[in-house]
Amino acid sequence: MSELSDDKIMGFLPKSKYVMITYYLLLASCVGSLLLSLLAIVGVIVPLGPLFSLAGIIGLVLALLGYFIFKADFSSLDQSHLLYICIIAGIFILVGAILGASLVLVPTALFLITFLIAGAQAILIYTGYNSWKHSRTITKENIEGEIRLALKRG
Repeated sequence: MSELSDDKIMGFLPKSKYVMITYYLLLASCVGSLLLSLLAIVGVIVPLGPLFSLAGIIGLVLALLGYFIFKADFSSLDQSHLLYICIIAGIFILVGAILGASLVLVPTALFLITFLIAGAQAILIYTGYNSWKHSRTITKENIEGEIRLALKRG
């Protein structure tokens, strides 16, 4: 029994796929926000926003748990990407909350800003995923080059 639980985090997430699952959840959240805000700009409101938000929250919680609670179970590459996810998600949650609160009375501007924020977040999350997939870390010195590499592959 211990052999089976040694390769899983929280008993059900495989260690080897933990970071990938976290990135997939955040990418789904970003792409969903992009699509829903684009539809909202043209006047189509689809009530699926909470599902995409839930995927983003679960991804952030997994990143936080992975980095702070299960840090010893991951390689330094995985640890650096979990920290990257925590920082990026935290920044975009803060920016989204501030802009959302200040633009609540102007729905079209709010949807446009949401679209731009979700686009920037999707690019940064995909950059992190692409770097992780190719076993590279992201630092503040190489982030611009990593974004270029991710956009070339995408």
